This record gives sequence, structure tokens and C-alpha cells, in this order.
Amino acid sequence: MLRSLILIFGFIPLALAAQPIQMTLSSRLINDPASSAILVSNQYGVLRFYKLLEEEQKEDLSFTVQQRRGEQLALTLVRAKEDNGFFAFDNITYRNLANGVYIDKVNAEEEEGTRVFKQVELFVDGVSAVEDVIVTGPVAMQPVYRIISGRLFVAFSASPYNGIQVLFKVNEEERYRYLYTQPGENSRYDLSLNDLKTDLIEHRINLPKDGDWEGNIQAYDGNTGQYLWVYNSGPMRKPFKQPYITAYIPQAAEITQFNLQLSSTGADSYSYYGRYETLPNQLEDFFFDPLFTENQSKAFRFKVLEEEVGQYYEVAYTYEGGRGIPDSHWRIYGAVNQAGEVDFILPDIPAGLNDLLPVLDRLMEPTSAVKRLLRCTRDCDFDFGKKPYLLRDTEWRIEHRVQARSQEQEF
Repeated sequence: MLRSLILIFGFIPLALAAQPIQMTLSSRLINDPASSAILVSNQYGVLRFYKLLEEEQKEDLSFTVQQRRGEQLALTLVRAKEDNGFFAFDNITYRNLANGVYIDKVNAEEEEGTRVFKQVELFVDGVSAVEDVIVTGPVAMQPVYRIISGRLFVAFSASPYNGIQVLFKVNEEERYRYLYTQPGENSRYDLSLNDLKTDLIEHRINLPKDGDWEGNIQAYDGNTGQYLWVYNSGPMRKPFKQPYITAYIPQAAEITQFNLQLSSTGADSYSYYGRYETLPNQLEDFFFDPLFTENQSKAFRFKVLEEEVGQYYEVAYTYEGGRGIPDSHWRIYGAVNQAGEVDFILPDIPAGLNDLLPVLDRLMEPTSAVKRLLRCTRDCDFDFGKKPYLLRDTEWRIEHRVQARSQEQEF
């Protein structure tokens, strides 16, 4: 009896020493031509699983890794990209993984569907002077415009099937007039000045910092079931150092919601995503510590405070290619589970993979690193360890009103 008890209890430490973690990657992710290999490593960079992606996978790929006591497992998807015969890598690592983790492609990785653009021509009588013409939505060709014998002629390439909104500043008027069309196949519009409506709502959104801001605000029109762009940083770039942007909302539309994506550029950056019934008047500022405690070629460490628990982070390394070689990137995503320090070492690279993608030798020579903290501000019941890829999904960020701040540091 004693011997039996010894044997039973003797196996307990062994049973607790490792936990099987099942990981699944979608077939569309691993069949992506850029996907080259899978690496699973722990926080010290020790490789625990390695697989080359050489054959087409008809079904999702599942495998199990034994997680040892004290380990935190991370999965890396090695992605190769080619530009004029030169290769680079664009690797993605997900940390803090749980048993049953599932990883799929995100919208940002999807190839854009073929959008049909058509030449659109506008003729507007009664215009003697024109200062600006803006097509707010996607275009293949920016508008070209001129006045011929008191008639404004405008030409551009767009997708009229979704409807279009065009802003006009004419005849030395201070405010924009607008044309908002229903979805259709019209490619020519003969109009008078009175057909350009003046009941445009100009909604100002104050920004947390001056500088260049990129992105867009799309509004859903309940009348047409289509989105229209009420702000688009490409054609509607705000004047330099203006502390706000202006969204232009046509009263002819029945707006039921707005989808917002805005980011500042530069080393000290902000990002905002959100879905709103009414647009905010101010994008709020929030705390962010931009510093690394330690930042080396393959390792990083930084402190997190109690108020940052429940947020997420991204650390992104850039490796300049030079001489026509495209830049390489390695992005690491994780969750802030407790106050203290976050640290991680990039995984060791197997010799076989290094031979297939020699540019991985550049891992010891990053040129810059970005530290980014992301916080969910709406309906934040999200298990990062189960589906970490959702953090990168634009639609998910909009739905959960993700806000982010980041700081770039050069080596």
C-alpha cells in the first residue's frame, strides 16, 4: 500500500510539469503564398515547435505543443515577401496563448476585391469660379475640373454603383455645396448650381495633438444601405497644425451609424477606431509610457502599471533592406495580464528555415522599434489567448472602439 502511494504521488510532479496546448491555424492563412513556416517558442526564445509550410492544406492545421511549467508560449507565422526578385520577411508573433488557440487571416491581409471604376463626368451650369472639388470616396483618378463658358466641368474615376458624394467650393462661397447620388450606373450628370445642395452638416472633431492625421469616417445611409465617406484624409487633408478635422454630412442621407478610423503620423502616434451613432466632438487623450526598460536586437522589456492591466501591446521591429531590397518587419502582439514587467525574446531560427530565407540573418540588425499600447473601450469581453488575431482586425477594432498610442525608437 505504501509503495502504491509513493508511486501515485511520485507521478504527480511529472503530470503537472507539462500541459498540452492545442493550436489551430486556418487553411486560408497557411495557404497564403506569403506564409512560409510556423514557429512556437517560449518567452526565452527557446523553440518548442517548427513546421515549414510547403504543401497546400485543404483543412485547418491543428497540432499540440507541451507547455512546460513556467512557460508562456508564443506562435510566430514567418511570412516571406518578394519585390523585384528581392526577398524580405514580415513576421507576426502572438504571445500569451491559451489551450485551443485559433488563428485566422484578418481583413488587413485580405486582397481587396476587384473594384470597378468608371469615368464620371459632371457639368454644372451657373458656375463662374471654382476653388475646390473633392470626391470623398475611393477614386482611381482624382477630379480634374475647369470652367468653360460659365459651366463647370468635372471628371474623375470612381465607383458610382455605391453612390458618390462630391463637395464643391465655387463662386467665392465660404462653405461647400455638395452632390450626393444614389447608387446607380450613371456616368454623366447635367446639373445647375441650384442642384448642388447647401444643407451640408460640418461636424468638427477636436484632436489630442496637432500634426498629420490619416484615415476616414464612413457613414451608413439607412435609405440606400450603403456607406459614404464623410471624411477621407487623402482628398480632405486638413491644413497643417489645425487641431481638428471636419466631417461633411449630407442631410439628404439617413445616417444610422459612423465608422471611424483615424491615426496620427510620426514617431509619437495616436490611433482611434470606433462605431458611433453620433460623432464625438473630441478624441480623448490617455496615459502612455513610451519607454522600454530594455530593448536589444532580439529582446525587449517594459513596465506596465495597474491601470494598464487588460490592455494589449504590440512591439514592431523594422529592418531596413537597402540597395533595392524591401524592408523587413517583425510584429509581436500580447496581452497585459498583470502589473509588472513584460519581456520577450524572439525565437531561435532553425537552420533549415534560415537557408530558405537568408534575409532572416538581419534579425540582429533592427533599425527601429515601435512600442504600442492598445486599449479596448467598449464591450471588452475578449479572450486574447484564444483568438489573438482579432486584435489586428480593423472591423473588430471599430466594433470595440480600440484606442492606441505608440512611440518609435531608432537604434
